[in-house]
Amino acid sequence: MADRVKETVTILKKLQEVGIAATEPGYVQVKSHMDDWIKHGGQHTHEIQFPRYGRKGELVLPSRAGRTATLSLKMVA
Repeated sequence: MADRVKETVTILKKLQEVGIAATEPGYVQVKSHMDDWIKHGGQHTHEIQFPRYGRKGELVLPSRAGRTATLSLKMVA
């Protein structure tokens, strides 16, 4: 569980570093999915829209130890 918390904090900080505010709906969705993942575990993949930034994010939350959660931001056409 401690690893999941650390990964969540890292991803949320990186979003803020690239200019996505904590009040942005996409940020709130990422945080919500990751909070659920911390509490309940399981493997999940989510697509999250960041329309203000012309991006979509693919959030991958692994179930196995040793695998890292990832969020990839991609441009949308």
